[in-house]
Amino acid sequence: MKRLQFMLIMLLVLTPAGAQEFIGMTEKNIRENMSSEKPGMVCENMVRNDYFRYLKYYSADGNETWLIFLDSRGQCNGVRITCGSSSYHTRLKELNDRYRAKGENRWSYRTGNEEIDVKLKQEEYFFTITHQRAKDRAKSGNDRAA
Repeated sequence: MKRLQFMLIMLLVLTPAGAQEFIGMTEKNIRENMSSEKPGMVCENMVRNDYFRYLKYYSADGNETWLIFLDSRGQCNGVRITCGSSSYHTRLKELNDRYRAKGENRWSYRTGNEEIDVKLKQEEYFFTITHQRAKDRAKSGNDRAA
């Protein structure tokens, strides 16, 4: 039993962030994906919030929590992953390996036609990784190179 628990914990720690696949995905598909891809994560169904609609998952050891934010159509428009500080360097390496750097603790990637921004914020005892659609960049119509 302890061996199984250890393997599940290692699977969670070594599994890539994977949040990019959720942007634009429906709630039903997210639930199915989390069940198959991250079986060690537990869905907390008792979450209620008057301002945001989201799914909450947490690891059995309490070291990782995922908030998957949904828009009014029930599609993912952002993911916030909170982890204990012990996995900071592993996750930082993973972000550097997977995504295009945009500055200190900032990355981006494309999925379909969308640009996704990733931000890492370190606190004293934990850190967060946030995936969200890039803000629309206003164009003046006169952005051509001279």
